[in-house]
Amino acid sequence: MIQTLAGPTTTNYLDYLRGRFGLNTNQLTDSLFVENNRLYCQDLDLLQISKEFGSPLEIGFTPLVTRQVHKMQGYFASAFRRKGYRSKFTYAYASKAAQYEDLIRTALQAGAHYETSSPMDLQMARLHWKAGNLPSDRMILTNGFKTSAYVQNIMQMRREGFKNIIPIIESAGEVAPFANSPFDFEVGLRLQVDRSILPYGDFSRVTSRFGVAQADIQAVAARIAATPNLKLVMFHSMIDTQCVDRENWVKALLISFRNYCELKLVHPTLRAFNFGGGMPVPYSLDFDFDYQAFADELTEGIMHLCAEYGIDHPEIIGEFGRYTAAAYGFDFYKVVVAKPSHDPDVAWYVIDGSLMSSLPDTWALKQQFIVLPLNGYDKPFKKAWISGLTCDSDDVYRSGEPDDTVMLPDVDYFEDGEELVIGVFMTGAYQDMLSGIGGVHHCLLPEPGELVIEAAPNGRGYTYTRSVPTQSLDAMASLLGYHKYLSYLGNHGESADGGEKAVEVGGEMITLAGAPMAARRNNRARNFIRNLGTVGRGRKQRPLAAGS
Repeated sequence: MIQTLAGPTTTNYLDYLRGRFGLNTNQLTDSLFVENNRLYCQDLDLLQISKEFGSPLEIGFTPLVTRQVHKMQGYFASAFRRKGYRSKFTYAYASKAAQYEDLIRTALQAGAHYETSSPMDLQMARLHWKAGNLPSDRMILTNGFKTSAYVQNIMQMRREGFKNIIPIIESAGEVAPFANSPFDFEVGLRLQVDRSILPYGDFSRVTSRFGVAQADIQAVAARIAATPNLKLVMFHSMIDTQCVDRENWVKALLISFRNYCELKLVHPTLRAFNFGGGMPVPYSLDFDFDYQAFADELTEGIMHLCAEYGIDHPEIIGEFGRYTAAAYGFDFYKVVVAKPSHDPDVAWYVIDGSLMSSLPDTWALKQQFIVLPLNGYDKPFKKAWISGLTCDSDDVYRSGEPDDTVMLPDVDYFEDGEELVIGVFMTGAYQDMLSGIGGVHHCLLPEPGELVIEAAPNGRGYTYTRSVPTQSLDAMASLLGYHKYLSYLGNHGESADGGEKAVEVGGEMITLAGAPMAARRNNRARNFIRNLGTVGRGRKQRPLAAGS
């Protein structure tokens, strides 16, 4: 018998997970479950996808974006209904988390509004508007420092007819460009959050370069109110990121909301409280955050303060970047080398990619993700250190355990020809945006292949809307100035299948035409950008397997 971390004896990896995380079924998260000793995401057989498309492989699964938007909308709708809240909730996608067209289009289709943070970010919103993905009655909330390029892009959208764009004022100097414009603007005002106004828990350490200082906010609001073409409609206050301390997060937001109330008494045009981002996501199987309780407590606290000040209930707005995008992404890696370490109880599992290149937060922030095998749930298990293929000693996964190991199936018990494939989940937010797409990476390891899976338009099965093979020699060499030497290598072209591939997903055979990596990316981008020349369905959960 093999000993688990917690102490009791178990026989296989699935039993270990059940004991370690107190699971009573094969359901590991709200979307991941085990059936026939393989891991599924909703009704996707992840091991089958890995076999068909190879590894390393990055997956984008848009039905999980729809689910996230609808769930948060549902939490606030329930809170408003039960508590008698007399206004509305607005969900905005904070697009800096991940800029993929399919992800943002899906969020917009689910009812999200748009939040931007830079000039080019706003141009992506403009593309979605031109393409018909972003309705004109949705808001674009423009956060971030208003450089001249950013202001010019905001003005451009107004000239082209998009009126529902709301600049969020970060400092007093940002008022003038909009005051001097020929357009009327509804604007927001952001409070600078720091330890002077947040005494609660971990939030007492928070300091921010964004927003107007509390001592100056009334003066800036008065300046906006005195400008004929500007109307103050929104108060913005973001506390922190990944706010797992629900009780103290709500307390901090209500401190900020009291500032809203004080402003509302002087500026009756104010109508919306934007609590920014910070909604936490599960980076472990034992994640415990009650989203419904958060919506209930924030709603109740705002109602209490509105009654105290004698003001109307405001529209509540949240900006959800990580919360929207994290579940969308997961990465697959094959264990290509398993070797002993100095500790007889721990093995090195070397994967066919680079963690520090593909998942930079694992290296920079020691961020943990959900790490699960796609197969081997019936096998014995052991501790492993997961490392990438680079020559860098930092290219290892820091699990957060005291010894930084991850418990995984023991490959010594695999049959000949059977390979362990590891999935890293909740990677959709920030990782690609930080590591870059299409560039060169450490030790010249090629970028993983990419596959985007969307719900089929007919409501049955899925379609693949982007498939990019592993980065080729041509792509990397040309970026480094070696294009003039490539003829020396003979047949060195793009590493594409050049044919067609049929894959069964969700009970349907899907045919995918192969095409060179650059051509697929560029053709898709060109088709979308042409719009500048002119002005998910919910998934049914697959039944769980009986027993293990």
